[in-house]
Amino acid sequence: MNDSLVKTPSWPMSLIAFGFYFSLFFDPWGPIPRYLGWLFCIIGIVGLFILRSPQLRRPVLDPAVKIIIYIMIIWSVFTTLLNFYGWYHFGKGISNPLEAVFGIWLTAFVVSKEGTGRFQKVWWASSVVIFVACILQAVNVLKFSVFSHHNTLGLYAVVTLPMSLNFAVRRYDSSLLNVFSSLTVVLNLIALFLSFSSGPWLVGGIEILLFLIIARPGKYGLFKGLLIPLLITAILGFSFALSQPTYLDLFKREISQLISFSGDFSKFTTNRTRIWEKTAYLISQKPITGWGWIRYKTLFLKSNFEAIPGVGIPVEPHNMYIQLLTYGGFPLLIIVVGLMLRGAWLAWRKFKSCKGENKYLYAAVLATILAILVYSMGGSIFAARQKIGFLFWALYGIAVALPERGKGKA
Repeated sequence: MNDSLVKTPSWPMSLIAFGFYFSLFFDPWGPIPRYLGWLFCIIGIVGLFILRSPQLRRPVLDPAVKIIIYIMIIWSVFTTLLNFYGWYHFGKGISNPLEAVFGIWLTAFVVSKEGTGRFQKVWWASSVVIFVACILQAVNVLKFSVFSHHNTLGLYAVVTLPMSLNFAVRRYDSSLLNVFSSLTVVLNLIALFLSFSSGPWLVGGIEILLFLIIARPGKYGLFKGLLIPLLITAILGFSFALSQPTYLDLFKREISQLISFSGDFSKFTTNRTRIWEKTAYLISQKPITGWGWIRYKTLFLKSNFEAIPGVGIPVEPHNMYIQLLTYGGFPLLIIVVGLMLRGAWLAWRKFKSCKGENKYLYAAVLATILAILVYSMGGSIFAARQKIGFLFWALYGIAVALPERGKGKA
């Protein structure tokens, strides 16, 4: 364990770590608990600044990533001021990339001090609670829903799936842990299934293939981490279909949507092509600077567009690449894609250099980054800032933390 918090006890560092893990655990429940955790972190950071601690000045991010982040923020501020709509819209818009950057830095700062062991434990505990809550809600045991939209549940299941595989393919000393780790994948797959969203289903399948190709777990890990969970999930999914007839109808609807790819493309994209047509016009007006970081719905209304049949007034373009072109033109698109690819490369390097089963963590991080690049053709991690965005940027932060500091015991 490198530069452990245990070896450097101080109330600011302890508060930062507490706030970070609090935010990580409760992020799916909404922005309020995340911001509360971040408040603890900011108080701890101010404490380090007052104490003039060298830990605050010590670099934790890959230098290239740091440069890309600076360029992204500067360009985002410039384009948003260039298309000034008022301070409310400026603050609301620019806070989106700033939250992503803060999530990346905060994760790198914490794991560079204490490794990734506690991160993985908190992630596992949080995801299991969410999976169970979603399943209980689906069978009408709970009357509340963690995620108000099925696409949000689907994206959450996509972000968590490689991490669940990371836990499941390992061999633990405890038989109970071996069982629980396999059940985590089962719960994750059921949550993915219950999203009844064909996009996350496709991306989830791609994630499994990516993880297997990258990690190449042995026969034991493959059997325990994937084959048994898939079998159990299939049995439970069939049971759901028998007990809840509406689920079978939803399943048929998604299959019908998938096979419409070669026919009605508008149906395949659930009318997203109509949104993209309007957005393409906006991009053509300002292809270099874009319209600045402003809520897409607000921009749509300010552009005097009429409601789209079958959609209404869209709240987002449902495509990260188109979203970035709209907000910051081609420069912002190149910057963010470059940021993603740099993170993927660093995750690959850490995977190749890591010894022991903790290499599966970096395989999971790499698979998640690549999967989000695929998912971004039909959604956006920036648009999912309310409940999921921080979780992805936290995984990204593990990838871009300085290599000699970002490795910890599982």
